[in-house]
Amino acid sequence: MLHYRRSYFIFILLLITSCKKLITVNAPSDEIPAGSVYSSDALADAAVADLYYSLSSYFASNILPVINGMTADELNTFNGTHLRYVNNAILPTDAPLLSSWREVYKVIYGANAVLEGLATSSGLSAEKARQLKGEAIFMRAFCYYYLVNCWGDVPLLTTTDVNQTALAPRTGVDSVYAQIITDLNYASQLLPVYYATGEKVRANRWAAIALLARVHLQRGNWEEAIVQSSQVINAGSYTPLISADSVFLRDSRPAILQIWRNEGYTFLGQTFLPSEGSFSFYPFTEDFMQSFEPADKRKDSWTRSFSYGGATYYNCYKYRNRTAAVAGREEYLMVLRIEEQYLIRAEALAHLNNIRDAIADLNVLRTRAGLPALSDATIRDSCLRLVERERRMELFTEWGDRWFSLRRTGRLDEVMKAMKPGWKSTAALYPIPQEERNRNPRLSQNNGYQ
Repeated sequence: MLHYRRSYFIFILLLITSCKKLITVNAPSDEIPAGSVYSSDALADAAVADLYYSLSSYFASNILPVINGMTADELNTFNGTHLRYVNNAILPTDAPLLSSWREVYKVIYGANAVLEGLATSSGLSAEKARQLKGEAIFMRAFCYYYLVNCWGDVPLLTTTDVNQTALAPRTGVDSVYAQIITDLNYASQLLPVYYATGEKVRANRWAAIALLARVHLQRGNWEEAIVQSSQVINAGSYTPLISADSVFLRDSRPAILQIWRNEGYTFLGQTFLPSEGSFSFYPFTEDFMQSFEPADKRKDSWTRSFSYGGATYYNCYKYRNRTAAVAGREEYLMVLRIEEQYLIRAEALAHLNNIRDAIADLNVLRTRAGLPALSDATIRDSCLRLVERERRMELFTEWGDRWFSLRRTGRLDEVMKAMKPGWKSTAALYPIPQEERNRNPRLSQNNGYQ
C-alpha cells in the first residue's frame, strides 16, 4: 500500500522554481527529468504526495495559524518579538508572514505543475490521473482560501509560466473565491469517496465537499453551505467521538482529512506544549478561557494549565506529542473534521431562521462536550451567538478558524475594540509582504500599511 511517507516518495525539487528541475528517486544518483514524472502511476502519485508535505511545512501549517490566533482574541504570547501580532501592529517587512506567503504559494505552484504534467501525460491509468488531478485542484483551492482570508486580494495563479506569474497583479476577492468554488466543484467530481492510501492523509470526495461547505459559509451562501455540509454528514463515514481525547489521533473517526508525519507528532504540538520544566510561549487569553461553560469537557481535554511568574495560564492541549509517539497514540495534523460540518450547517440554518434544526446540530457537539442540550425556543440573533460560541470552543487553534469567523460574521471590529486598545479596522487583513512587492511592483499594499 502506497502511503504518504517521505521515505517512500520522491523528493520533489520542481516546486520551488522551475518545472525543469530534476527529481531524485531513492538516491541522489537516480535522477529523472521532470517530464518523466508523469510516466507512471507511482511517480505521479509521489509528486502529488509532496504537495501535502509542503503544506505541512513549519510556516504553512504552524506559524500562520498561530499568528491568526494572536491577531484574534484567542492567543497571547510570552515571546516579546511576537507582541506585534497580539497588538495587531504587523509591519510589511514581517519575516514569518513572508515565509508563510511563500510556502503557501509554493504549494500552489506545485499543484499547477502537477496539473500541467497530467495534461500532457499518456502514461498513467485513467483512474490514477483522475484522482491526482482532483487532489491537485483541491490543494490549490485550499491554499487560496487561506490566502484570501489573510490578505484579501492576492495574485491568482493557475499556471507555472513565469511570464504570467512573475508580475501578476492582485486579483479581487470575488474572483479568487469564484476560482476556489469552481476548483472544489470540479475536484469533488474527480475524487473517489475512498482514501487513496487507506489512511485519511490524501483528499477524497468528502474532503472537497467539506471544504466547499466552509467556503460557501464564508461567502454567505447559506443554502449551498447547508447542501454541502449535509452531504458530508449524511455520508455516515465520519462521526464525532464520545470522548474528545482521541480526536486528533491518526485516523480518528471525525477526521475527514489529516496530514501525516512519520514520527506521530505535529509542529503545533511542539509549538504549544512546553518542554519539561518550561512554559508555553502562547497561552490562551483570559477572555477565551472564561468563555468555557463550567461543565465543558473540552476545557479539561484540550487545555492544560501551567505556571509562569506566579500566575496560572493555559495552553492548547489538542496535540499532546512533542516528540515521537508511542504506538497507538500517533497524532496527525487535522485539516478537516466532521464537527465543523455540523457548525457550518447550524450557522447557515440560523441565518435562514431554521432555529430548531440549527440547535439540533449544536446539541450533537454539546452532548459530546458533556453540556446540557440547548432549547430551540430562541431567536435568530441569539442562535447565531450560540453558534459562534460553540464554534469558538470547538475549533480553537485550528487553521485560524476564530480569525476567519470573526471576519465572516462582521464582529471583528466589535470584539477587537473591546479587547485591544488602539485596534484599527485595517488590521483585518495582513500586509502584503514588502519583499514580494519589491520583486513585483504590480502588487499593491493593503490599506493601513502604506
